[in-house]
Amino acid sequence: MLASEILQNFLTRMANAVVAGRFDIYSAGVQLPFTILTSAASLSVTTLEDLEEGFDEFTEMVLSRGVTKIVQTVKVATFESNDRIVGIHQTKLMDGSRLVLPDYYSKMWITNFDGVWKATKTHNTTKDTRWPILLTRLETEPWPPEEL
Repeated sequence: MLASEILQNFLTRMANAVVAGRFDIYSAGVQLPFTILTSAASLSVTTLEDLEEGFDEFTEMVLSRGVTKIVQTVKVATFESNDRIVGIHQTKLMDGSRLVLPDYYSKMWITNFDGVWKATKTHNTTKDTRWPILLTRLETEPWPPEEL
């Protein structure tokens, strides 16, 4: 498979897990410690409890705003090695065909651990300064985002 196909499949699975409230699926796709860089902070999620708390708060936030689907689209992806992919994707939080919040971009690193692709690091264009990322400080960014 191409790097972009692997990353797209990974992102779709993770987005669907958020909308469905399936922490078991989501946590299986994250390798701890997980590093999150935003435009305003460098964060690290080190425990499963912290990951679950962030997942629960993020899921509650998107669902309370009427999000019914998270559309993540890979813009570019490459293999850094046989078991590591880095790519940039766009995220749209949708209620049907309506964009709920401004879209944003992320650079994602995923690594294959014993046949399972897991996120190890992400850098996104949000302005959040804490975990969980609650998307309270979003501004529409041009493509390609300069900081990524």
